[in-house]
Parts: sequence; structure tokens; C-alpha cells
Amino acid sequence: MIKLSDYSFLKSGIEAISAFIPEGNFRFNDEGIHFRAIDPSQIVLIDYHIETKVFDSFEVEPSFVGINLTEFNKIISRAMQGDKVVMDLSDSEFKVDFEGELERSFTLPLIDVSEEDLKLPTTEYDVSVEINSKIFREALKDASLFSSSILLKIKDGKFILESKGTSGKVISNSANAKDVKVTSSGDVVSKYSLTYLQNIVKEADSESNLLIEFKNDAPMKVSFDIGKSKIKFYLAHMLL
Repeated sequence: MIKLSDYSFLKSGIEAISAFIPEGNFRFNDEGIHFRAIDPSQIVLIDYHIETKVFDSFEVEPSFVGINLTEFNKIISRAMQGDKVVMDLSDSEFKVDFEGELERSFTLPLIDVSEEDLKLPTTEYDVSVEINSKIFREALKDASLFSSSILLKIKDGKFILESKGTSGKVISNSANAKDVKVTSSGDVVSKYSLTYLQNIVKEADSESNLLIEFKNDAPMKVSFDIGKSKIKFYLAHMLL
């Protein structure tokens, strides 16, 4: 049985995952809860982890089980302020209880999902950018005015986002931003889906930073904390 009194980060984490992946395997062991899967279109890979120490109680047999993320997201979204979340596993079911003024119990059947243990990319990135998530989301909103894709660039040590379409063009430059730290071995440019990128950073706390890593014409990695949990996204690039 797993107990959690502060469930807000779990709620945000499951919402972030379910935006891309409808079902997948969760690994429960002495290190905590771990989820890793790739979306059906194979454009984004997600790696999510909650350490054991975060939970009020964590007593569960090591398990590797398939759970419907879409349905789990619906359930966890029903938690009310003041509730304690209690989760448990049996041979065939995943149970989620809310203990509060109104005690509620939800049960999901475990599902069969491919047990392939996905390996994380071992890319050596040419650039890393640490940036406030709110600033980055605003830049993406600007970019979405004109296109469904975005160019991420490093030029003379500056982080630049560029989007253009038939109706216009927008360029965002980090030159004057205090909350942007760029580490780069040179000029870099790569293109990505703007819609995917907006969904990736949607659940990042506005006061926290993102770590964005990429290289010329290659997949990117976006890492950040969701409360007491950690999430990494690997996003495929688009052809320039």
C-alpha cells in the first residue's frame, strides 16, 4: 500500500504523461515509482520518476504493471483538497482511494502492455539552456501565432526561438533575460513541433527552470521537476 498526503505533483505528473501516452507500464520497487514509454507516433519518449522518500508510506511488492493512463488521469483529477491518496496493487487491479471528508475508492484493471524495457537516448548534446518555464512558455505562445513548428537556435551564445509562416514571423532572443543560462560549444539550430513542445512544458511550475538540451538537426531533451517528482522528455526533431 502506498500513501501520499501531498498529491498535487502526482496529479500534474500523470496529466503531463497522459497528454501523450494513453497506456503504459509502471515499475514499483524499492526506489519508488518509475514510468518510461514512447507515444504511439514515436515522436516523444517520457521518463518519469518518484522516489520512495516522497511518500508517507510505501509498502508494495516489486511490480511491473500496465495501467491505462487516460483513466488514471481522470481518477487522480477527482482528488479534493485535504484528501490523502492511497494506492494499492493486486494481481489484476490497481486501486486508488481518496481519504478525506468523502471517502472514495476507484479500481482499474491492469492491462497488458509490451514489456520492452526502453533505453534512453545516449546523445551527446552540443548545447544546454536553463530557462524559467514561464518565460519559455510565453515565447512558445508568440511562436504559435504564425506556425506549428519552431526553430531553436544558439547564435553567438544567445538562445533564440524563431517561428515563421505565410502570415508572419517572430523571433525571441534571450540576450537580456536574467533567468537564462546558455552553455554551448558553438552555433546550433534544430527544428521541432511547436504543439508537442507546448504540451511538454505545460505542467512545469512557473517559478521553476527547465533544462533544454539539443544539437544540430537532432532530437532534444527537456528536463524539469514536477513538485517532488522528476520528468524528462525526448522530442524528435523535424527536417529543416
